Amino acid sequence: MSSVTKIYNLTASEAFKKLPIRLQTFFTKYPPKPFKEYSDKPTFTNSEDANPFLRNKHPITGKTHSSIYSLRRQSDLYKLAFKFGVSDLLPNLQNDKKFYQDKADNKPTLKGVLRPKGHKWERTFDDRKQKLADALEKVDDILIKHRGTKYKKRLERRETEKKSWF
Repeated sequence: MSSVTKIYNLTASEAFKKLPIRLQTFFTKYPPKPFKEYSDKPTFTNSEDANPFLRNKHPITGKTHSSIYSLRRQSDLYKLAFKFGVSDLLPNLQNDKKFYQDKADNKPTLKGVLRPKGHKWERTFDDRKQKLADALEKVDDILIKHRGTKYKKRLERRETEKKSWF
């Protein structure tokens, strides 16, 4: 019998005993989701569905008690549970923390990855090229404006005297 079939043939109590002591103690204090549901939002400290990972309010004094497990301990518990494949049984984490593949799947793509900024000369290259083409088209008009009508006549004469090979 292989080790894989041994794992599938375990009862719940045998599987529970295979978990690390840290997870065993957590699940004895706070039973997993199929046996007990925990609140997604902060509630009163004495309520049945008080989540140990969230801040809860004391019903009499009205003061907010910090979560029973700190963010670091929550993270350690989750990582350990993930390693043993029981992370789905844990209550919801504070700040909707995400780990591993779930974090990678929901990561927003950065603006620079989709459309890199580039250098300034790359961004302005097309505009400068267009300005240069427009200026070359208008160069004769600008020269005529500054040099006068004599230059205009010289340009017209050049056009008529243009030599061609045929």
